[in-house]
Amino acid sequence: MTTALRASRQMLIASGLLASVAGAQALTVTMPTSLIDAQAQFNFSDTASNVMANMGFSVSALGNTRSVGGSIWNYMMPVTQVALDVSLFPWDLSPVSGQASGSGLLIQGDNGALSLANFGLDFSRNVLTADLGTSTGIIKNFDVYSFKVDQDLHLSTSGGLSMKMSLQNMILTSGAQAQFASALQLEPFAVVILPRLNFGSLDINISPSLRFNVSDKPLIAAVPENSTLLMLVTGMFGIGFVARHRMVR
Repeated sequence: MTTALRASRQMLIASGLLASVAGAQALTVTMPTSLIDAQAQFNFSDTASNVMANMGFSVSALGNTRSVGGSIWNYMMPVTQVALDVSLFPWDLSPVSGQASGSGLLIQGDNGALSLANFGLDFSRNVLTADLGTSTGIIKNFDVYSFKVDQDLHLSTSGGLSMKMSLQNMILTSGAQAQFASALQLEPFAVVILPRLNFGSLDINISPSLRFNVSDKPLIAAVPENSTLLMLVTGMFGIGFVARHRMVR
């Protein structure tokens, strides 16, 4: 089946699911969106980016994720599936869940690293989940951030079904705080500020336009071992020393 046919099929399935609501008072509708122009942009807050930069941490894109404007603090991730609660009497539309399968981020410092992959949104608990990868292994569907809904789901039917939503105040869960502190080998002062650190926001925008070359397959993100990181740092210092020695000679 060609990509264009798959895209048309997804659109027809989504339309059919929405149409079926007419026969019921309320229904949870799940729509695949890997072939629809559905994006989620994660923006690290100025406070979080400054703290992380001052501690020597960097962020890089994995899988489907792409940086926005070349920034290492703003990332676009394709939304691959959404679920909505739809009711007719009275008319109401509310989000249930969302997925960005195949996308990931790598947070890395001199002494440790961790990856977050295959993001999910659980609106019943207001929690962002991800497969958390550290040097000890991968924990699937791990609760990473709690969030607050800054802009409720906005629906427009002009030119086709489109949806927008904004989430703010991304705070690490207590479990994620422990994982971040351990995997990144944070100093005590950094551990203290984690419970109050707002990591940023997430803006969701879904339009009826078609898109291609986006995989909805789960991403398996490998995280460097701490020993590997140490070897990389040592190797870079060694290269620098040799280059400087040759220049002196």
